[in-house]
Amino acid sequence: MNKRNLMAGIFMGVAIAASIPLGINRSLSRVREDVSGTFYYDQAGYSIYDGLEKRREAANNLITLAGRYKDKNPELEGLIDSLDYCVKASENAWSDDYTYIQEAGANAALDAPAQALAEALDSMELSEQDRKYPTQMIKQMKSEQDKINRSSYNEEARAFNAKVKSLAPMALVKPMADFSSATAAKDSAPVAAAEAAEKVVEDIPAPPEAPAAPGAPDIDDFEQRVDQWADDFSDGVESGVEGLVDGVLDGIFN
Repeated sequence: MNKRNLMAGIFMGVAIAASIPLGINRSLSRVREDVSGTFYYDQAGYSIYDGLEKRREAANNLITLAGRYKDKNPELEGLIDSLDYCVKASENAWSDDYTYIQEAGANAALDAPAQALAEALDSMELSEQDRKYPTQMIKQMKSEQDKINRSSYNEEARAFNAKVKSLAPMALVKPMADFSSATAAKDSAPVAAAEAAEKVVEDIPAPPEAPAAPGAPDIDDFEQRVDQWADDFSDGVESGVEGLVDGVLDGIFN
C-alpha cells in the first residue's frame, strides 16, 4: 500500500470513529425532543406543566392562610418565607435543554416547607372556617403529585435515560427528569460521560503527513482534492452512521 492510500485509509477510519458519537447524539436529541412534548400533554392527555401550577397554587393558598395568623404567631413568618421562596423558585425554574431537571427539583422542594407550615397551623387556634384548610391544601398538593407520578412522561423519560446510560461514554446528552422520583436527577453523570467521550476523541491518532516525493504531481492540487474528498466523505459518513445508530437503538430498545 503506497503512502497516499495509507493516509486515505487512516483518514477514513478517523472520520468514521468521529462520526459515530455525532450520529448517536443526534439520534438521542431527536428522541429527547419527542419525550419533552409529553411534559405538556402525555398519552392520557394529562399535563405535568399544569400539575406543577396546581401544586404551587395550593402552596400559595397555604401561605395566604398563614398570613392571617402571622401577627399573633410571629413564628409563622420564617415558615411562610421558606415556602414562598420555594414557590417562586418553582415558578422561575426552566431547563433550556428540555430535560426538566430544574422543574423537577424545584417541585420536589415544595413538599417539606408546605408540610411544616401546615403542621404549625394545625397546632394553633384557627377559626372554625379555617381549621380544615391546612390539611385540605396538603391533600391537594399530594393528590396532584400523585397524578404527576403516574404521567406517561416519566416512563418515557426513564426509557430515554436507559438509552443514554447504555451508550456512555459516547452519549453526551443529559438524562431527563423523572418527576416520580423523590429527588431530582443530578448532572454529575452526564458531565463524567462528556469528559470520557472527549478523552476517546483525543486518543484517536491524527493522520500522518505524506512526504513529498521527487517528481510527484503538484502537491497543493492533491491536498485540495483530498480536503474536498474529506469534507464530502465526512458528511456522507455522518449521515450513514446516524441512520445506522437509529437502527441499532430501535433494535435494542424497541
